[in-house]
Amino acid sequence: MARESKSEQVYVQLKQDILNGTLSPGQSLSAIDVGTRFSASRTPVRQAFLRLEADGLVSLTDRQGARVAPISIKSVRDLFELRILLEAAAARMVAEAVGRDTAARQQFEKVADALGAISEEDPSESRRDRFYELTETYDQAVIAHTRNSQLARSIAELRPHTERLRNIAHSHPDRLDVSLAEHRAMCRAILAGDGPAAAAACTEHLTQTQKTILDAVVDPQGSAVAIDLVTA
Repeated sequence: MARESKSEQVYVQLKQDILNGTLSPGQSLSAIDVGTRFSASRTPVRQAFLRLEADGLVSLTDRQGARVAPISIKSVRDLFELRILLEAAAARMVAEAVGRDTAARQQFEKVADALGAISEEDPSESRRDRFYELTETYDQAVIAHTRNSQLARSIAELRPHTERLRNIAHSHPDRLDVSLAEHRAMCRAILAGDGPAAAAACTEHLTQTQKTILDAVVDPQGSAVAIDLVTA
């Protein structure tokens, strides 16, 4: 395997492990251990660490390792404050666009219909996974149909940090169903061409998501998933 391919393999797998919580916030990564895991020499491991650092997912500790970026209360608040500003504006723009963009309308109609179907199902892992897929489709549709390319790029760049928090955001047993209802409300406002309502629905969704995450940090025993945060 070429060195570039090995570096890509290490990068992709470590990034996935960070985003899905397999590698915990604040966890140390030894270049030697990572190299052993992937049968990789020091150079491709270092290249992968540098890419993860550029993504904001690790910090380099020395020549031999890195540390998974912590998730703090302040970082959660900062992230959601920015997301509300950006994504509410994007939702408003998309709502204004669907009236003249047939492809955009059809995409949001498909998401809305699929969300409606899932809302009628009993809880299950399959239902949860399909909901996550639909929220990803929704988010990508908002990015794709936002007329401001700088705004779309900024939202896309925040997604890795947002994805790290998804399991915590749905840590309360009832939160997934509430989030589903919030996504349906956002879709309805967009399809109605109501920019202010779309922005308000987006703001409500992100505000409640942030509250769930912070509540889980304050009272991790009440969470349905294991939470390991660095809260300083």
